[in-house]
Amino acid sequence: MLVFQTLLAFSGNAPPQLAVTRRLLERGHEVRVLAHRAARERVERTGAEFVEFKRTVPAMDITRRESDTIRDWEARTRAGAGIRMLRHGLFAFVLPTARDCSEALEDWPADVVLFDWMFAGAAVAAEAAGLPSVALVHCPYPLPVDGAPPLFSGQRPIDNLLGAARDRVLNRIPRRFLAAGLPVLNKARAEQGLAPLNVWAAQLLGARAICVMTSPELDFSSRARLPANVHYVGPAFEPYPQEWSSPWPESNGDPLVLVSFSTSYMDQRALAQRVLDALAPLPVRALLTAGPALDTTSLSIPANARTVGFVPHRTVLPHASLVITHAGWQTVNAALADGVPLLCIPDGRDQPDNAARVVACGAGRRISKRASTRKLRDTIAEALGDPTLKRGASVMADALARSDGAVSIVEMLERLPRHPATVEAPPFSHTRG
Repeated sequence: MLVFQTLLAFSGNAPPQLAVTRRLLERGHEVRVLAHRAARERVERTGAEFVEFKRTVPAMDITRRESDTIRDWEARTRAGAGIRMLRHGLFAFVLPTARDCSEALEDWPADVVLFDWMFAGAAVAAEAAGLPSVALVHCPYPLPVDGAPPLFSGQRPIDNLLGAARDRVLNRIPRRFLAAGLPVLNKARAEQGLAPLNVWAAQLLGARAICVMTSPELDFSSRARLPANVHYVGPAFEPYPQEWSSPWPESNGDPLVLVSFSTSYMDQRALAQRVLDALAPLPVRALLTAGPALDTTSLSIPANARTVGFVPHRTVLPHASLVITHAGWQTVNAALADGVPLLCIPDGRDQPDNAARVVACGAGRRISKRASTRKLRDTIAEALGDPTLKRGASVMADALARSDGAVSIVEMLERLPRHPATVEAPPFSHTRG
């Protein structure tokens, strides 16, 4: 099988998608990956053939301040950040991605198109080429649905009439925002000789399958009536080459706290410093994974802390008692897969929603990124001493262990019939927008 994959290979959305790439190659399939220039090395390490975007902001790299073209972290409000993500990300990608994908598919006779859900243009190109497409969702289910608060609201479900009314009101907002991108989507479709759509969501819902890469227990939308092509396939993790080697002596039995604040730039230095200051007097071992986005040379590192540029989290998590995190979706899934409770300090994007899901399943706590050092210290101590959080995380570990997302997706691709599909507006009232 020839698989053409389009992905946004930065930050926490890359590992689960590249895990699928690896699994496809292991099973003897041929994979070409269309991605940004900065992702070349990461993609080629999987063994896949890398194809660089020509039109879709080829120099974009959200792990660094200077090359982040979305810059949602500059916004002063969550609404402003969301609008930036739509205008400079979701909508801005449509036309160039459709053109890049269409051109690439002319040169390579793929059997299926596998795409990051944020690249609607890839779905347009696949439809125009008469190829089945499958969307990969690296966050909670992104489209508004009746019966659940929408993504980017940061809200938890309320199981009564008041909650249902609140969700109906909240869901109008993303539908209205998505409607603003319909003209550019239909322009891309017109260029590919396709009929216009009445709602943005129809393009994504027209995929042969939409694979949400987690378990349904961790996502509020699973409680709602979803389209038949939406599947919760389980988390997917890339393999790691070796076990973690602790920088502390074996005699140090203090609880290990893993601290991680995103591999993409979100102006997180001040928050990281306050967390380190909060941990300083506590009887813990604190390991800060900085990634490419956080310059640790400007941080004051306490005696009980160590910093590393990168270490596979899944090598550290079996030894950890708590994860302090921005609540990126992949970090949340990785921690819970190993039964480790979380202290979530969401910064933006889908992080408040992810934190709400962690709290709802009893596997962690949430605190404001503006919390004082003392408040952070007290909350960390309380989380370490609360056995109910460990029990909640263990329950989620069992749920996440039911299915390997990479295996599930590859097996789904192998079963796909090879015939064209035409996108039509979905018959679900809750998917308008």
